[in-house]
Amino acid sequence: MRRYVWRGATRNFGDELNDLIWPRLLPGLFTETVDDAALDDGSALFLGIGSVLDARHAPDRRKVVAGAGFGGYQAPVSLDRTWHIYWVRGPRTARQLGLPAAFGLGDPASLLPLVHAPGRLAAACPAAGGIGFMPHFESLAHGAWAAAATAADVTLIDPRGAPRDILARIAACRVLLSEALHGVIVADAIRVPWVALAPVAPIHRAKWFDWAASLGLAIQFHDLPASTLRECLGSRFTPHGRIARTGLAHAGALLDHLDCRSGRFDRAVAALRAAAGAVPQLSASGNLACAQARMLDRLQTLRGDHANLCGKGWQGHRRR
Repeated sequence: MRRYVWRGATRNFGDELNDLIWPRLLPGLFTETVDDAALDDGSALFLGIGSVLDARHAPDRRKVVAGAGFGGYQAPVSLDRTWHIYWVRGPRTARQLGLPAAFGLGDPASLLPLVHAPGRLAAACPAAGGIGFMPHFESLAHGAWAAAATAADVTLIDPRGAPRDILARIAACRVLLSEALHGVIVADAIRVPWVALAPVAPIHRAKWFDWAASLGLAIQFHDLPASTLRECLGSRFTPHGRIARTGLAHAGALLDHLDCRSGRFDRAVAALRAAAGAVPQLSASGNLACAQARMLDRLQTLRGDHANLCGKGWQGHRRR
């Protein structure tokens, strides 16, 4: 099989976890990772971590799903014989696909502490015991969150960095404030208390509830206003076409100038300070352990099916 990993202009922690986890959990089952530009060589495509369970994939390519979710970023998919589902991220994704809610076992990133030892990495972090803050990678690109984190006296964790370094920084936190879903999922898995920050772009919010439902969690979102006018504009629509993107880029200088009078930065700093003082959350240990055990059981079945998944025994659209 070939692992599918979504990649944009920069790395994103959640998507990069695919390369950190699957070689340990399913050794020997994969050829090289592929992305959107990969050629179809006829091998099965493995969809693990990420909101990638949609119509982006070639309709005639075989798809094996172990934990992926629907995020609303592309058109929904109708299951057919090219799909083989072991589990999905949560019950919302299951309903979207017409599967029983019981298929929504959880996000595979919750298995991270079973294959890595974050505590050993955390010991080397200079800011151990502090409050970390992970913005969504898009917010960090368009906002002023590095400066806001400094002003709010929290430690910025850049989701575009090296995955192992990010893991160590999360493990070193006393509490993690996160606008990035996989910052929270990883923190929860390694038992670091977290505070959920409502993503500035509304489109990124639904997937949180999908994951939370798999653990019986009620997400308590804390407000996170856009830190700049540029970020506010970018969170409300995605410009399509070269002319629109160029126009928005040229408007950046004017928007940055107007920010001096908008007060957005001050409100963003105040929101971070308020979140830092909020009561953090954690899933129930029993619920997490149950989800991990069920996912490991599904992976054991997948290992046994591997020869058929990648060979002539392929049957397609099997709900294991």
